[in-house]
Amino acid sequence: MYHNCNYLFLNNAQRDTSLTIGQWTNLPVLSAQARECYLTIVDCKLILASAGSKDSINVKMNIPSRNYWSSSNSSPIVAMLHTEDNKVFDLVHENAIHILTSDALSKVQIQLEDNVGAVFALPSTASLEIMIKIEYLDQEKQTESYLSEIPKLL
Repeated sequence: MYHNCNYLFLNNAQRDTSLTIGQWTNLPVLSAQARECYLTIVDCKLILASAGSKDSINVKMNIPSRNYWSSSNSSPIVAMLHTEDNKVFDLVHENAIHILTSDALSKVQIQLEDNVGAVFALPSTASLEIMIKIEYLDQEKQTESYLSEIPKLL
């Protein structure tokens, strides 16, 4: 189903710390033309300068999606982070959220929310680093699969 994979690391050093959301701009061009892909957060770590009162944080990414809907009609949740000490948040298990989108990412905006949906303002002193796996669909194989199914329906 997947043709090949690429990885994109969002380093905290390139994050715009003047905003209360995580934003990275001037990302590398992933392909010459926009291609359909599954986007998965394979690692994500949020480190706060001092302990807060939250025990979990939802990570939302402002991207178009073809396979995600929510009752709040907001951006897709791409990861759920948990903490033991209210200071270091990370993935506690393999992330099973695969967002169908396009690889045309010129910038990435991340919004953090607590488990009741309240926006968590990202302090400028916080560190947020994210590893994104981009799995491209093999369009030829997908087309062949659909074409092989058509005679069965006739």
